[in-house]
Amino acid sequence: MSAIWAGNFFVLKNALDFVDPITFSFLRAFLGGAFVLALGGYKMKGLSRRNVAMLSFIGLFNVSLFQILLNVGLTTVSPGVASTLLYTQPVFVAALSPLVGESLSYRKMGGIVAAFGGVVLIFLSSFSGVTVVIGDILVLGSSLAWSISVLLYKKWNVSGDGRGVSVQLIAGSAFILPVFAFQEPILEPNPIFWVYLLYNVVLATGAGYIIFWGLLSKTPASELTSYLFLVPVLTTVFGSVLAFSIPPWNEVVGTLLVALGIVAANR
Repeated sequence: MSAIWAGNFFVLKNALDFVDPITFSFLRAFLGGAFVLALGGYKMKGLSRRNVAMLSFIGLFNVSLFQILLNVGLTTVSPGVASTLLYTQPVFVAALSPLVGESLSYRKMGGIVAAFGGVVLIFLSSFSGVTVVIGDILVLGSSLAWSISVLLYKKWNVSGDGRGVSVQLIAGSAFILPVFAFQEPILEPNPIFWVYLLYNVVLATGAGYIIFWGLLSKTPASELTSYLFLVPVLTTVFGSVLAFSIPPWNEVVGTLLVALGIVAANR
């Protein structure tokens, strides 16, 4: 899951050369929901109206606001900086987890802070000389929206299988539709764009969401989300492997900090 989402930052950045952020958010959510539905989410028996309503509300944060804010932010923010800002999410979740009845020990909080510090250290060069722009704020907003959806999910204890994922995605795509009243869709049907979209629908949304929400139904939120610090780390690892280069000291030390932080948070 972390490896899929690490690669998706580069896929998203390139895909936005052919489509506007709102249209891409809608296509990813709607087609992703349809894909999960086809895999087995169509078995809606046993999913109450209350669960559908709650999952739809979670979809407002986890799909609509999350994807719109992230995609719009990526039009002005580099993938490296965006991944660091987005994955402040585990810090938000850990800080607010007592609201859903989870204990927050000094060890767990220290581990999460250490892991986040490691991520910042890895991308230290990306932040040097960079001034805060509206894109940074939008990506942070995306992180907060995702955090709220995680906490609502744990609070309400709703379905985390294919049924719940498909409801979130399809409802989230429906919440995006009214935005088109203020913006005309822009889409250049370049062949490579469909490859980027396929990656988002099948892997980043279909597989990624099923794994994440399935694990979240069985794991404390603050513990599971601490593993998401692996995403920006894997982003740098992929870059070094593809470039056949030796990672600099800050990436090595930062990766060790992330690893130690995850162990401390989940020991």
